[in-house]
Amino acid sequence: MLGFNKNSADIQYLVNDFDSFITSIQAIIPLLDLLSSTVFFIKNTQAQYMAVNQTLKTRLDVNNDAQIIGRTPTEMFGDKQGREYMIQDLKVLEGSPIVDRLELHTYPSGKLGWCITHKIPIYNKTNEIIAIVGVSIDIDKDNSYKLKAHERLAVIINYMQDNAEHKITINKLATIAGLSISGLERLFRSVLNLSPQQMLQKIRLEKAVKLLQNPNESVIEIAIQCGYTDHSAFSRQFKQLTGLSPSDFRKRMI
Repeated sequence: MLGFNKNSADIQYLVNDFDSFITSIQAIIPLLDLLSSTVFFIKNTQAQYMAVNQTLKTRLDVNNDAQIIGRTPTEMFGDKQGREYMIQDLKVLEGSPIVDRLELHTYPSGKLGWCITHKIPIYNKTNEIIAIVGVSIDIDKDNSYKLKAHERLAVIINYMQDNAEHKITINKLATIAGLSISGLERLFRSVLNLSPQQMLQKIRLEKAVKLLQNPNESVIEIAIQCGYTDHSAFSRQFKQLTGLSPSDFRKRMI
């Protein structure tokens, strides 16, 4: 049974028990394996992977289920990045879904990928949380072909890129576009599947990732160039989006 509260964005799936739930999901795993741009997973209450699709296995560079089933994010992604995913999972297991979260995933295979992540708790019929179901949906790496058909949106994106080091408000972006704030939000969502705020985060983080590859640039200097006057705020935002601190990310990339 599915219950959905639009106001709180809470989603509840009520199932008999964990084993029967996993068994039923296994029937559609072959279909989920075909979704090359979507990672799918189920975890138990210890945040261990119990079902995954082929996309996640490919990105983790594992050959079969035995290499991932029963393991935690810390075991699969490493201590620092995996710990951040574990913190997410524990919040979901406490009943707080994660909806529409922008992330830059760094996989052990070396692959980087932007995605929107959703995680929800699964409840049994006595209202106990017994599992987590999650998906991470890839965001197009190159939106230029979309922006060609949306000149107004392209102007806004260019403004974000050219002024990433400055304070940018949504009111300013709406004025540039000649739209209301709600109209700007609808335009971004309909074309890019991102909010204006998420696109600005993405642009700034992409700039930070490039700058971090230069060992001569300090993290404080990079923070300023990416629009953050507070170095600690930059580090928090970076870690929230990547699961790693800027310094740890640099060590992995260089």
